[in-house]
Amino acid sequence: MNKINNLVLIPNTTKDIEPQLITRFVSHLCERKCRIGVFSEYMNCLSYLEDRIYEISNNDALAQCHAAIVLGGDGSIIDASNKLLDAEIPIIGINFGHVGYLAEIEINELELLDALVEGNYSIDERMMLDAEVITRSGKVRASSTVLNDIVLSNGPVARLLTFDIFCGGIKIQTCRADGIIAATPTGSTAYSLSAGGPVLEPSLDCLCLTPICPHTLNSRPVIFRGDKEIRLSDIRSKGSSVYVTADGRDVIALNEGDTVSIKRSEHTTKLIRIKDNGFLGVLHSKLSEHQ
Repeated sequence: MNKINNLVLIPNTTKDIEPQLITRFVSHLCERKCRIGVFSEYMNCLSYLEDRIYEISNNDALAQCHAAIVLGGDGSIIDASNKLLDAEIPIIGINFGHVGYLAEIEINELELLDALVEGNYSIDERMMLDAEVITRSGKVRASSTVLNDIVLSNGPVARLLTFDIFCGGIKIQTCRADGIIAATPTGSTAYSLSAGGPVLEPSLDCLCLTPICPHTLNSRPVIFRGDKEIRLSDIRSKGSSVYVTADGRDVIALNEGDTVSIKRSEHTTKLIRIKDNGFLGVLHSKLSEHQ
């Protein structure tokens, strides 16, 4: 792969990451002739880096970057995938979180960044989903693109939802549950897994629908081919609001008669891989940590 020497740094400002640690690895990269750009919104909180960073204030400056380094956990990488949606920049995560399925490097492995600079890495391309909220008249009134999942649910108090599921225009079933999760293979190890969904190998081209607390015994997770469009329609809830949540970030309140369309996005998230252990190695490691 090409050598990387122009990077954009994306920190999770909600985490208590020691400035000395960030200074150490930024200095490490600068010593290897790397340029470190930072979005304008982060310049103040990283002011202690002084002349080691420069400000990225427009898309032209971002287009000059070869890769993004994300400091945080999986949530930080998911947020970065949305922030970089149109930039086509690959991402490498340094794990300051807990589970860290997506992050490539732990905080005690910063020397592995040398491989990035030298071009000794591969790209792991991850499928994303587009969700649209469509009114009864057929107008798209809201949309979002996600790396992990789209969730249909009630508000703070869980109440029964009833809705129809269509795949490729064909009605699959009427579901009665507290909600449903449409997950990518990447998202299969997140909320979908907690709700009883399967773990999917990330290179698969598919999406998984996992009901949340289904009220019938025949409602089970179903895996669909990636080229299929899923529609959730005729959504009913007795006296409570219904929402679509995109990657835990965008929350869209549904109106009566709205339909939710979910399909594979033209966008993908490109993750930089340096280690050789692959997804199964990471899965074994992470699940062993939490037994």
